[in-house]
Amino acid sequence: MEATFAIAHDIPGRIRLIVPALIDKQEHEQISQLFSSIKGIEEVRIEPLIQSMVISYNTSIMNKKIILRFISLFFKQTMFDPLDDFMVTITPALRKNFLRSLVTGFLLLLAYLRKSSVATPGFLDYAVVISTAYTVLSHGQNKLRHPDVITGIVSMLSLGTGNILHVATLTWAVNIIELLNDMNKSKALL
Repeated sequence: MEATFAIAHDIPGRIRLIVPALIDKQEHEQISQLFSSIKGIEEVRIEPLIQSMVISYNTSIMNKKIILRFISLFFKQTMFDPLDDFMVTITPALRKNFLRSLVTGFLLLLAYLRKSSVATPGFLDYAVVISTAYTVLSHGQNKLRHPDVITGIVSMLSLGTGNILHVATLTWAVNIIELLNDMNKSKALL
């Protein structure tokens, strides 16, 4: 089934949806009033030319998952595509952490491919180490107690600086596991 909407932007208390069906509808004011009448939804703004619907809501009364259920019922969408489900179940901060980890993983792959042809460390190897460090240190509150930081320190001491790419890979892998754990926790809260 083709999706009837997609999440374009999401911050707590405000969500922007792309709803292709809006371009064919003429009752934009009535649709806005309908959704605004739901307890917890404060404002609905529809931009039919760009097929956009911005919903501002009170996070203490309403959550985005309930809003998306109302939207999907109204526009007859019965199931989310996997990317939309990913967008619904985790916070914007966690999505940003996943994106950083994805970029770091790509750099690690490139560095390993390059390493098989070149023996000496180069710019890419140093970029991987910096990217991994930034990815690991950019999330969480107590940075020095995070499992990925501890893994980086212990593996650096045990493997040595000559194996810095292996150290970065181990640290990155633990970071991914930690992000998946954070995602499961955020799903439980919804």
